[in-house]
Amino acid sequence: MKSTAFACLLTLLTLAGCNKDTTTSPTSTTTTTTQATILFSGSLEPRTSRFYSYTLTSSGTVSALLASVERNGKPTSTPLELGIGVPAGTGCSVLAVTYGGPTLVPQIKQDFSTGTYCVRISDVDGLPQAATFTIRVIHP
Repeated sequence: MKSTAFACLLTLLTLAGCNKDTTTSPTSTTTTTTQATILFSGSLEPRTSRFYSYTLTSSGTVSALLASVERNGKPTSTPLELGIGVPAGTGCSVLAVTYGGPTLVPQIKQDFSTGTYCVRISDVDGLPQAATFTIRVIHP
């Protein structure tokens, strides 16, 4: 009797396992966007401009910020014009422009497709003397 009950229980457990539906949980897909940072540094004389070109191999949002401005080795908050755009002859034809001092957050954000672009820095108010600067461009 015990062996018959055991055999019945074993059969029920086996059948219960066979009739079990399997369900799958939905999976999530995470997209990672890789950003690259370019630093451009130089010296800017009063009432002049400088520009730097770079190439985008992926389309997306480009951000630019004036990371630092120094005169005689000391930080200054002198406002300068910062723009991003496309190279034009011996200059940079800006498509987005801002005016301000150094900051830690992007001052300009603009969507671009693949191609060659530029960032321009200009002194429009007349620096009292030459200043050194660093521009940070963040792109896809």
